[in-house]
Amino acid sequence: MNVIGKWKIAASLTYDDNGKQVWKTVEEIKSDPEADPFDLQMYDSIFIFSEDGFVRTIVALPEDTPQEEIDAAVEAGEVELYAPGFIAMEKTPWKEENGKLYFDSGVEGEVLDEKVDPWTEIIPTDDGIQYAMLRLVRAE
Repeated sequence: MNVIGKWKIAASLTYDDNGKQVWKTVEEIKSDPEADPFDLQMYDSIFIFSEDGFVRTIVALPEDTPQEEIDAAVEAGEVELYAPGFIAMEKTPWKEENGKLYFDSGVEGEVLDEKVDPWTEIIPTDDGIQYAMLRLVRAE
């Protein structure tokens, strides 16, 4: 599967009232009147898989963000400018190995004296991919 290109969030793995994991569409999540507006911004992110082996999580900057604040975050290495008005909040390695896709989850440590493998599989779905707890579909 070729993942190079732009992807958007279609659904997220969440918990229902009984603590059971369920998939909810972005529309369902955004229609929740109790949802935190700050958290909801994440669902507008775009994931760009590049040939350079990285997936970048792109978000739009609020229009009122002072340029000095943007410059300071870039200089500190906290974000990467992507295009005017957009930043890459995360830059995560991805790879294809033996016909499967993986991303570096960043998980470190050991379980039963065995080192944990940080590479997590990107699972194909009917209409896109599952990237961690998100289901992504191609963006226009």
